[in-house]
Amino acid sequence: MKLRHIIQESSQALRANILRSSLTIIGIVVGIFAVTAMLALGEGLSQNIIGRISSFSQGDISVQGSLTTQDLAWVTEQPYTKAAIGTVSVSGADVIIGGEDYNVTVSSIVGDFMTVQDFSILTGTMFDFKDIEFREQVVVATTDLDTKVREDTGRALVGQVISIGGQQYEVIGVVDIESAGFSRTDGTLYVPYQTVLGTLTNTSNFSTIGVSLEDSAFFEVAGKHILAGLNTSRYLASDSEDLFQVSTAQSIIESAQETTSMISLFLGIVGGIALFVGGIGTMNMMLTTVTERTKEIGLRKAIGARRRDILLQILVESVFLTSLGGIIGIALTWILAQFANQALSASGMSTLSVVVSADVVLLATVVAVGVGVVFGLYPANNASKLQPVDALRTE
Repeated sequence: MKLRHIIQESSQALRANILRSSLTIIGIVVGIFAVTAMLALGEGLSQNIIGRISSFSQGDISVQGSLTTQDLAWVTEQPYTKAAIGTVSVSGADVIIGGEDYNVTVSSIVGDFMTVQDFSILTGTMFDFKDIEFREQVVVATTDLDTKVREDTGRALVGQVISIGGQQYEVIGVVDIESAGFSRTDGTLYVPYQTVLGTLTNTSNFSTIGVSLEDSAFFEVAGKHILAGLNTSRYLASDSEDLFQVSTAQSIIESAQETTSMISLFLGIVGGIALFVGGIGTMNMMLTTVTERTKEIGLRKAIGARRRDILLQILVESVFLTSLGGIIGIALTWILAQFANQALSASGMSTLSVVVSADVVLLATVVAVGVGVVFGLYPANNASKLQPVDALRTE
C-alpha cells in the first residue's frame, strides 16, 4: 500500500472520532507547550545571565589583590595586553542627591576604560580615565542611577552637585553600561583617581586590575603569566595565590553555562512530565481505536493487507496527532512568549526573558514526533499481529 493511501485512511479514521482526537491533541498541546515554554525560559535565562556576566566582567582577565600603579603599568606593557584598567572601590561613602540618600557603588578607575568596558556616553561628557593626575571634583554616573534620580526628583542627573562622603561633586556625564543593571545598588559613580585619595579612601592601591587581551583565546596563558609576574615582584612562588587571585571572564562564563544548563535540564524535566501524561493519553486513544476497529483490520488483512501496512497506518495516526499537537503547542509558546517578554520588560525584570530559539523549536518538533512513535508503537504492533479469522469473529 502506498504511503499516501495510508495517510488518507489515517486522516479519515481520525476525523471519524473527531472529539476523541481533539482531546488527545489537547493533551499533546499542553505537554509540548510545557516542554517548549520551560526550555525557552531556560534559554532566555541562560542568554541573559551569560550576557550580563560578559558585560559585567571588566576585560578578559581580572586580577584581585592589593595592586599598585606600578603593577598596572607592568600589566599594560605586556605584549598580550590590549588595554588594562585599575579600579579603586570606595566603601561606606554616603551618597546624597537632591537631599535624598542613595545606595550607590563608588569607584575610581585608571586606564583605558572605554576599551576594557563596553559602554557608551548618553549625555554630558567624561573625564580622561587615562590621566592619573586629574583631580577635579567631578563624577560620571551610570544610566540606572540617572533613571532612578529622574523618577524620584524629575530632574536629570547631569549638572547636579551631589555629596559623596561629605565632599561636593558635579555630575558631568551619564554612561550606559549593561553591567550596571547586574548590581543591586541604585547605580555607580566614577570619581577621578587623584580626587578619591585621602578623601574617600586611605589607600592608593587598586583592588582589581582588568585586562583586555589582544587575543582572548590566550586568556589561560596570559592569566598564568600575570600571576607569576606579580608573585615574582613580591618574592613569592609563581603559582601562589596568597596575595593575588586571577580569574577570567571565560571561566566565569563557563561556570554560569554549567549552572544554567542544569536549570534548563530541570525545567525540561518538569515540562516532560506533562508531555508524558499527554503521551499516555495518545497510547490510550490508539489502543481504544485498535479495539474498535478490530473487524476492519481483520477484513483488510483478509484481502491482502500486510502486517507492516497495518503497523504503519496506526503509527501514522499516532504521529499525526502528536505532530499537530506539537505545532499548536510551539505556536502557542511563541505567541505567549511575545506577551511575556513585553510584560517582563515593562516590569523591569530584564534578567528574565523567554527565548523561543530555533534549537528549542527543533527539539520540540523532534520530541512531538518521537512521542507519537513511542506511544503509538505498542498499539500499532498489537493491531498488526491480529489474525484475520480471529479479528472477523470479534463482536
